[in-house]
Amino acid sequence: MRLSGCIPLSVFALVSLANSAQLPWDSQPTIQSKTLVDVLSADEDYTLLISLLQRARLIPTLNKLNGSTFFAPTNSAIERHSRTNSLWRDSLAQDDTLLGDNLQEKLRQQLFYHLLNCSVTDLPTESSTRILKTLHFPKPSVDPPTNEPPPYPPWMPLPESTLGNEPQLLRLAVRDKVAYVGVDAFGKGGVEVIKEKVEAVNGIVYGVADVLEVPPDLGGVVANQPSVSYFHKILTPEIQKVLNTTSELTLFMPVDDAWKALDKLERRYLESEFATDDLKRILDMHAVIAKDVKWSGSFQSGVNLTTAYGTELEVVVSSDNTSISGAQLVQPDIYASNGVLHLVSSLLVPPGAFQLTPEKYLLTLNCTTFISLLHSVNLAHLINDTETQYTILAPKDDVFSVFAENGLPKPGSNELKRLLQYHFLPGKWSPKKLKDGMLLESVLQEPGLDMGRQVMQVEASNGEKKNSDSMHIRFGGAGVIGECIEINNTVIYFVSRPLEPPVDPLQTALPFLDLSSFLAAIFSTSLADAIKKQGRTTFLIPHNSAFKRLGLLVSEHLLAASSKSDLENVILHHIIDEVVYSGDLVNGSQRTFGTLEGSDLQLERPGNGSVIVSASGGWAGMRGALYPQNLLTETGVIHELSDVMIPRSVELNVGKLMKAAKATTMVSMVVKAGFDWILNSTAPPEGSQWADQGLGGASWTLLCPTDDAFKKFNLTKLFEDTDTLRAIVSQHLVLTPPSNGGPGSFNVYDVLNNNQPLPLDDLGTYSTLLSPSSAYGDIVFRELDDKSTSGYMVGIKGARGTDGKADWARVLTWGRATTGGGTGGVIQIDRLLVPYQPPWWIEYGAPSVVGGTGIVLICLFFYGVRIVWRRDTTEATYEPSSEAPAVEETKNSAIDNAKSFIAGGFGGVSAVLVGHPFDLTKTRLQTAAPGVYTGAIDVVRKTLARDGVTGMYRGMVPPLLGVTPIFAVSFWAYDASKKLIFSLTPNRKTETLSTAELATAGFLSAVPTTLVTAPVERAKVLLQVQGQGGSSQQYKGVFDVMRHLYKEGGIRSIFRGTGATLARDGPGSAAYFAAYEVTKKALTSGDSSSELNLGAIILAGGTAGVAMWSLAIPPDVLKSRLQSAPTGTYSGFFDCAQKTIAQDGVTALWKGFGPAMARAFPANAATFLGVEASRKLMDKFF
Repeated sequence: MRLSGCIPLSVFALVSLANSAQLPWDSQPTIQSKTLVDVLSADEDYTLLISLLQRARLIPTLNKLNGSTFFAPTNSAIERHSRTNSLWRDSLAQDDTLLGDNLQEKLRQQLFYHLLNCSVTDLPTESSTRILKTLHFPKPSVDPPTNEPPPYPPWMPLPESTLGNEPQLLRLAVRDKVAYVGVDAFGKGGVEVIKEKVEAVNGIVYGVADVLEVPPDLGGVVANQPSVSYFHKILTPEIQKVLNTTSELTLFMPVDDAWKALDKLERRYLESEFATDDLKRILDMHAVIAKDVKWSGSFQSGVNLTTAYGTELEVVVSSDNTSISGAQLVQPDIYASNGVLHLVSSLLVPPGAFQLTPEKYLLTLNCTTFISLLHSVNLAHLINDTETQYTILAPKDDVFSVFAENGLPKPGSNELKRLLQYHFLPGKWSPKKLKDGMLLESVLQEPGLDMGRQVMQVEASNGEKKNSDSMHIRFGGAGVIGECIEINNTVIYFVSRPLEPPVDPLQTALPFLDLSSFLAAIFSTSLADAIKKQGRTTFLIPHNSAFKRLGLLVSEHLLAASSKSDLENVILHHIIDEVVYSGDLVNGSQRTFGTLEGSDLQLERPGNGSVIVSASGGWAGMRGALYPQNLLTETGVIHELSDVMIPRSVELNVGKLMKAAKATTMVSMVVKAGFDWILNSTAPPEGSQWADQGLGGASWTLLCPTDDAFKKFNLTKLFEDTDTLRAIVSQHLVLTPPSNGGPGSFNVYDVLNNNQPLPLDDLGTYSTLLSPSSAYGDIVFRELDDKSTSGYMVGIKGARGTDGKADWARVLTWGRATTGGGTGGVIQIDRLLVPYQPPWWIEYGAPSVVGGTGIVLICLFFYGVRIVWRRDTTEATYEPSSEAPAVEETKNSAIDNAKSFIAGGFGGVSAVLVGHPFDLTKTRLQTAAPGVYTGAIDVVRKTLARDGVTGMYRGMVPPLLGVTPIFAVSFWAYDASKKLIFSLTPNRKTETLSTAELATAGFLSAVPTTLVTAPVERAKVLLQVQGQGGSSQQYKGVFDVMRHLYKEGGIRSIFRGTGATLARDGPGSAAYFAAYEVTKKALTSGDSSSELNLGAIILAGGTAGVAMWSLAIPPDVLKSRLQSAPTGTYSGFFDCAQKTIAQDGVTALWKGFGPAMARAFPANAATFLGVEASRKLMDKFF
């Protein structure tokens, strides 16, 4: 192909115009002396063309041209063209209103495409194509067209165009001896020349059968080319605009088959609406933008072309073909208004130019909606980043179609952006790495977390099979559908629903009905708006049942309008001022967390798999079980709690609880009786009887009758009688024992029930303020007999002989106080408990009968002994035999044993009567918690203040009942042991036992004695320690103790501490008897120690007691602790010793040493005095 030369029209002679029939190219031209306009005007086939030339103001242009060629469309050609071309149709209509441009620039340019500024006199051969330059210079169209006149004469085409200021080209070819103009590079197509050429003085005219279509821009060219239909299919508006508006654009476009070389996923991606970037890169790799258009005629081997992408296209030209970077040039030079299109056989894409991104996979796997939404919020980088590792949780299109009805956030909104960011997890989390309960960070950065990353909880279970292939996985509650896909640095899971990021804490907890009480409390205050926006917080929300266990009176107080500040402090105490997920709560043994209220919560793990929370205040031992739930919020996390935590800033005293109970009558009675200090949880007034009794630091539980309970009482008369009023109030005041809650004593039962001011156990007995002055001051609780309802009743213990209406009441509700050590509170009851006074026959009759019966039995015992002794003596006197000495010796031995047994009993009674107050003081000191007593004097003072003088003899019945067998066995065993030693040493030189032998006999005496001493001591210790430190009176007497112990652990429980008792009494008895014998012998006048010397007996007995307790105090401490501790506290004697020393130090083993020494001398002096005196008395009679 070549560009033809141009021959000026003036060289030709004028010839007449030929007719419009088709003529061969070798016919002779008609020469006329006319101009081009004359030629056209003279031919009737060109009337419409003349009209259009006039309309386009091109008549002057034709007259000025010299040596031009005009391919003139005939009337029939124009008529056909006007049917499909509105511009030509409107131009022919001669109606200026139909034309938007009075300059007709567009029409003019189309007519210029039919004009050449040269004369085409010779024709191309059959096998060649001639390329001609037209007078059409393509320019960007003006939209809307202007009505302003052009800056140059409209008839003069200027060399300025989008083709590098070059005119548009036109091809001319001959096929089968027929000329065609506007053909393609292969000479095909085009418009047939149907009229022979007519030469004018200024050019040549050829009549053509159709109007020549002006080449459109490259976008239109691509659309018209069937062989690049795939590229036209994937064109985006952005790419179309580039093709239409870029000037001097040379485009090498691969044919349809070339695209099959791309990966299927890449093609699927290119066909989506999101491939603009990749399409732009592909276009740039195939586009050359230079100062001039690269027609194929300019191609030369070795001259490379630089694309807009920056790559080099290697051009190789040979005689039979041309290749561009290895791709064959399939069709060159498809003309366009802004460049040229060359068709090549393959893609001109460098290796590795395209990567299979997650976005392309997601599009292929029906996640188009997900991708579309990501693009709408500018998050496409998350699915196109092939370097960073991500785990993508992608909902498929069908999932979005279902949930679209529920209303997703609007495309492009910040809410949608938050939602979509929550679907991306940094890191490559394959199923093998996932563990149940783990929290994974997402790319969502929350303002409520100080722009920290929001997390997502994972649920993973293997089901029946123990392999990862069968894992059931859920992310944020959404299940995983099908298998995951791993793509380079990305793992994709397909989820069953869109994942909504966490919302504020209150909205998160709202669907959980079991947390509604706490939410209602929040909304009743002014805190809701503030705390739900508070950043980086952890909510510990109690269950609804926690408010029931809190006690109705406490709840009523907190919900009262006057107590809003207390309720707000309680709420804020449940909000930790940092984000603490379950892993941080479970790991570690103990940790302190600050709250928005200002005080701390203490967390600990007691080792039984639970997590315990301790409040900063509240009542003693206030704790709750923490259930880590990881309910995620936009500001942190929510966990659940078993109980409400009360901070130290909230003070609940008896007065506030009574106000919550609306017990105005009882409040007036308490104030009138002088107990207003109890309402305020303050110390009693100085100098008052209650201050003198040592009740300053005590905690109180008030039994509070309702106002309805006083309807039958004359309140005016009652308020005038101060003594009766004070007695009634005292009957309702219980000195509350300290809580035994503390580290190490926690159990779930305590968590669920520690809200009660008193443990309302069945038959639980408690002393009231009236108890020291009345035998019927104690009260007792028990469960109601009606099994259909749960509840308790309380009554006056031992009250008999009345109809009972004034002696018992039903427990309605309660509330526990936080002041006074966090114990005590108010128990609301439905009746008033009137102090009980029994009739005289009940008060004095029973004790008199018991005492009289005891005296008769003792007399009968001694009378029987006398009869037996006299009968034995008579028989021995009147029936002598050869064995008489042996018989007499045996009888004397039996009598001695009986005497020893009886004398020991008398000694024991004497010891108890004298020594029991000292023993009680010793035992309470040994078993009390640190700080309860300051010393022995403090024990005596507090015991007398609480229980009176009779309190010093509490627990005396067990030793009195057991003293006769204990001391009888002890002294009998001592005498028997001495005889045993004599029998084992027949060759001894003296009839007097040495000190060592006396000690041995004393040690052996402790062995049989322990069998009686151990259970008696067990009962005595339990009775002595009850009531100390304000604890309740649990046992009614020795037989009640034995019954409870047997029920608790059988005989083993009754004999607990037997080993410790033997460890105490063995060495103690050795020192006891040896010291007594030695001391008495040294102090008795004469050679015989049998003479009774009162002073010597008292001094010897006292010395023996001091000697014994000097050795026995450490094992006695361990024995008391073993026998009084709850079951399971100690595993044995040595475990008790180890824990006692570890907890209280070695000095704890000598607790009670002072009272023991103070008791040792008088008690044991009385013991031996009773033994010796009773023995001498029996010697006179027997």
